[in-house]
Amino acid sequence: MKRHILVRVVVLSSVLLLAVTTAFAGGKREEPVAAEAASAGSRKVNVAALNGPSGIPMAYLFENKPVVEGAEFDFQTAVGADVLLPKLLKGEVDVGILPPNVAAKVFSKNNGALLVGAVVGEGMLNLITKDGQVNSLADLKGKTVNVAGQGATPEYLFRYLLQANGIAVAADGLEPDADSVALDFSIPAAEIAAALLSGRIQYAVVPEPFATVATTRDAAVRRAVNLQDAYRAVTGDASANYPMTVVVIRKEFAASSPDLVRSLLAAYRDAVEWTLAHPAEAGALVEKHTLGLQAPITTKVIPNGAYVFVPARQAQESLEGLFSIFLDFAPDAIGGQLPAQDFYFE
Repeated sequence: MKRHILVRVVVLSSVLLLAVTTAFAGGKREEPVAAEAASAGSRKVNVAALNGPSGIPMAYLFENKPVVEGAEFDFQTAVGADVLLPKLLKGEVDVGILPPNVAAKVFSKNNGALLVGAVVGEGMLNLITKDGQVNSLADLKGKTVNVAGQGATPEYLFRYLLQANGIAVAADGLEPDADSVALDFSIPAAEIAAALLSGRIQYAVVPEPFATVATTRDAAVRRAVNLQDAYRAVTGDASANYPMTVVVIRKEFAASSPDLVRSLLAAYRDAVEWTLAHPAEAGALVEKHTLGLQAPITTKVIPNGAYVFVPARQAQESLEGLFSIFLDFAPDAIGGQLPAQDFYFE
C-alpha cells in the first residue's frame, strides 16, 4: 500500500454531473430550491453536460433552470469530453464536466485555465463476467480482461489494483501466463457489453451504464469484482473511493463571478439529491432532454452510478490519491505533477 494513495472520502458538494455516497452537504431536500428572481440584462452562463451517465443529475436542471439574480443559465449537451474541452478553453462554455485527470492536465498545461468546483462522480467500476469461478482479482490470473477506458481512470486504476495485489500485467500483445493478466483495449467501450453477452469476450472492466446494461440483459452476467471494494482493501480505508467525474469552471468566470458559481454548484448539489431520491422521474427527464440514455436504463443506473457532491477543497485528498496513481503509470495524463492549491475552487 502506498502512503500517498490513502484517501478519505468526504461529504459532498458542487455542480454539474456524476456521483454517489449517502451524505450530502447542506442536508436533504425533497425538491431542489431555486434562488432569487432574475433581472433583465442578466449575465448568460453556459453550462454543458456530457451525454451519458454523467449527465443524469443535470437533467433536473435542464427541466428546472436555477433562478439566480443577475444570471440566465443555458444548459447544453456535448457528446464527449473531446468536444466539450475546446468549448471551455474558447470561453463558449463556462461550466462543464470532465474526468479529473483531464481537468488536472489542462490546469497544469494551460495556465490554470480550468478549476475544479466539485467531485460529482465517484468510482463505479466493476469486473463483469459470466464465469462463476471468478470472485477476486487473483482469480483473473491467466486470463485476458477487456477494459473500457484506455488511457483513463479505468485502465490505470485497474493496473494499480493488480499491482497492489501482486498480480503482473502481461506485456502488450502477449498472452498471459499463469501468474499474469492481459489487458485488451481493442473493443470500443460502447461495444464491450454486447461482446460479453455474445460470448466474444469473457471478462471486462466497465463503468456505468455498461455494467447495468449487461446484467439487465442477461442474468448470467454478474459484477464479480467491485473495484471500489478492492480499492478500499488496498488503501486500508473502508470509506475510501476514487473520483471519476468533476465539475470544472473557467478560471475567468470563477474569478469574475464567484458567488454565481457557488449558487450554481448549490443548485447542482440539490439536483443530485433529488435524482437519487427520484430515480424513475429522473430517468424520464434524461430521456426527455436527450441526454443519451433511455428512461428505463437510467432508472436502473442511478443507484449504481456513484453520484455525489463533494466540494473541491473537501475532495482534494481523494483527488490527489487518484492523481498519485496517474503519476505512477502515466504522469503526462495529469500534466506531470499534482495541481497547485488554486486548482480547487472555494
